[in-house]
Amino acid sequence: MPKVNSYAPAWLCRPSPGASIFTSADVKSPAQQNGSKNAALSSATRTIAKRGNEVFAVVDNEIRWSDLARVKNRWQQQARQKKSSASQTKDQGSNTEVPPYRVLAVPVYGLIKQIIPSPNGAFLAIITEHTVHIAVLPDSSHLSSTDTSPIRLKTYQLGPTTHVIPEAPVVSALWHPLGLHTNLGGCIVTITADAAVRVWELDRNNHWSFDQPTLAVDLRKLVDGSSSDQDFAPSGFGKNKGFSADIIDMEVASACFAGSGNEREDAWAPMTLWVAMRPGDLYALCPLLPSKWQAPSTTIPSLSSAIVPQITALEDAPEDLEEELIAARQQYDWLREIDDQEPLGPPSDSGNIQGADVFTRPANPSAIPRLQGPFRFDVGDELDDLDLCDIHVIAARLNVEDLMMGEEEELAVEATETDKLSATVICLSSGNGRVHICLELDGVQGQWLPKAKKNSFRTPLSEPSDLVLVESLDTVKTDGVESVAWPVFTKDVHSRYSFFVTTATNVVSFSMSSWVQRLEAELQTEDPSGSSFRLQVLCSGNVAQRERILQVPESDITPQKEHLAASLVFFDFDLGYLLLTYYPSNPYAAVMDSPEDSFSSALDFHLSEQRVSHPGSPAALPRRAPYQVPAILYAKSPLDSFVDKHVPHRQRHTLKEQVRLSPATLDLVTTAHRVLSAHTNALERAASDLFRRCERLQGEMKDQLKQLSDVAERIKGVTSEIDEDGKRKDGSRNGDALDKRLQAASNRQTELAQRYDALRKKVINSGGRPLSEKEKAWAIEVNTLSESIDDQKSRSEENQLLAERLETVKQLARDLMTETKSIAGKSSVSPEPGAPSSPGGAQTKVPQRLQRQRVADAMKMVERESAVIDAITSRLERLNTSL
Repeated sequence: MPKVNSYAPAWLCRPSPGASIFTSADVKSPAQQNGSKNAALSSATRTIAKRGNEVFAVVDNEIRWSDLARVKNRWQQQARQKKSSASQTKDQGSNTEVPPYRVLAVPVYGLIKQIIPSPNGAFLAIITEHTVHIAVLPDSSHLSSTDTSPIRLKTYQLGPTTHVIPEAPVVSALWHPLGLHTNLGGCIVTITADAAVRVWELDRNNHWSFDQPTLAVDLRKLVDGSSSDQDFAPSGFGKNKGFSADIIDMEVASACFAGSGNEREDAWAPMTLWVAMRPGDLYALCPLLPSKWQAPSTTIPSLSSAIVPQITALEDAPEDLEEELIAARQQYDWLREIDDQEPLGPPSDSGNIQGADVFTRPANPSAIPRLQGPFRFDVGDELDDLDLCDIHVIAARLNVEDLMMGEEEELAVEATETDKLSATVICLSSGNGRVHICLELDGVQGQWLPKAKKNSFRTPLSEPSDLVLVESLDTVKTDGVESVAWPVFTKDVHSRYSFFVTTATNVVSFSMSSWVQRLEAELQTEDPSGSSFRLQVLCSGNVAQRERILQVPESDITPQKEHLAASLVFFDFDLGYLLLTYYPSNPYAAVMDSPEDSFSSALDFHLSEQRVSHPGSPAALPRRAPYQVPAILYAKSPLDSFVDKHVPHRQRHTLKEQVRLSPATLDLVTTAHRVLSAHTNALERAASDLFRRCERLQGEMKDQLKQLSDVAERIKGVTSEIDEDGKRKDGSRNGDALDKRLQAASNRQTELAQRYDALRKKVINSGGRPLSEKEKAWAIEVNTLSESIDDQKSRSEENQLLAERLETVKQLARDLMTETKSIAGKSSVSPEPGAPSSPGGAQTKVPQRLQRQRVADAMKMVERESAVIDAITSRLERLNTSL
């Protein structure tokens, strides 16, 4: 679990320039915020994205760009210049010329809800409620110039006649992990709320690629489909969709790909699209590929090693497995078409997979896969009450040992045992802030619908399947359901089985690494006895570790109940292990310790616990987020624009006349009182919060001063001299005693460090291959024999006989050794008669060449004798036959 070292760094807090990246230029007062419309959330809030150390954020419906590493370095330079009075006035003006962010102007007029950069960082997908735009991103060197004017980006509207329908809002937009992403185009998949999936293969040289998708599937039609020859295209303008019973049950909440195209993942994972429906059902499309796709180096071998043995085993199976055999033959035909292709060559772009080959999507059996599902899990309540919001799928790991069995060359695939699980983990979030963790044990493989002419393949088209629900955890403490909560998942950069969940007001970290290790060890065990009981214990215990990372203070929560943007995770030398998100007018960040520092942090925590346990030791300091100045203190007064917003034009002339008692005047005074009271109430709450913090700071300073005085007394007692009566002499100091104690503590620390290094080396060297069965039996026999010998004094006459037998064996061994030495001495002194002798008395060694020649002659003689015997045997057989 990541531990929070500190919260928002100083270079992201006011009054530093970095805070202005996420701060609105015109901060609204509570009265102005109450007047704005607050639409209910219908999709995730992903208004912050990254490209390396660069960050893109949507503030005031405009996209801002900034390089966080550059902002941090500039802040550090300004801090050093403030300390140096000589260079302060000289260089301070030059640093202020560089803006902390740049505005990226795009022709998008709707409310931006998601921004998603492409894998190679060349494009930025901008998603509103009903439209999708693809913006071409400039290079970071062009964006980091000293110019402060907005940069107008080249933007293409995706599907100008498709993604404009009010009844079909865009829910998710995903860059395909196996698509070809270059500076001229890429592959993106859009999913709308009416269960329509579209695959777009973009090419800047072909504007038609932005108008029409290369593949479009309506999941509501596909779920009832019976043949691959049917029309599964979504309905467009002017088409009557009619009534369907799946309109409510198949309302899409979110979607994601199971894999990212990593070589260590299951081969089917990056081409499997998981779609989560609001009521609680899950569906899978596999394989969903563009017309040109890239295959990692392990994809084709892994598919071959799985499909070929399966179809071989099913061909010898009884007739009741005919449907599985037909499905396996479909996979075999699909894979054979890929094998028959000549790869188009590896993609030449940094955003693509290294070592991958480009193939054309097979046309047989079909380009549209079969819809698998629904996948369901039992939570004890009705499925309609789940209200799913987001989905996060962790693919099963590739078993390299099974893949390379019988092969001479090994694949260069890194696989760590601590980050491996042979099952798919599916994480789901609901509107009430609850996270469900499920397991899919069977695995999703490629499936297609049959042809219309072949009536032999008549399996159910949408088979329900059960998921194993292992744990459900809450991320917010609320009695009811939050109407604006839409929990969003964010992947961790250190472990596949760790992630962050961003809710409306907090960010929570989840880690399943330790549980995954125990589960994989149990799944791979060779002893099946008691396995079901152990698995039940594993799934019924604690699965994920949960820890709250960030929490929005109540003073910063606006009346609109805004939602935190989906978190970003940075891991860089300049930024460290940083989690970043923002709330309206306030950035929130947490600096966490990396796994490399986990041991040191655990040791510090242990030492701090020991210090707290002692009554005389100082207490640990409380860890909390730094004070963030409330946005209301930077907001403009609502009275500045009161007349323009609240006074009709026909009544403005009365403001210059004498006040008269009338209903219009009463309404004007009531409106002014309401606006001003809301503004002053927010100011009072901000001031009272600051006052409470100041009082708490005074109390903490008093406690620290008391602790310092106690420590001073203890130091005084340690360094004071003791007279003959056993009393300490005030005012006298003994430096030798203190030096001895410091030297003893230093020696103790050195000894502990040496012991730690020895233990670490011992643990590292303890690994290796497991013992074989013969080695285990030999170890058991040795232990049994040693126990019988050690306990011979306390045992009966049988043990006495065993000891006597042992002494007899030892005596025989000594006699045999003596006799052997004597025989060897005699043979070396008197060689056999006729044997050649050497001057030293030893036998002359026969040359190796002569030995080989003698052996060859002997073998030829044996072969001749064998040929003679065979000839005589055959002749005798012929004579017997003739008789």
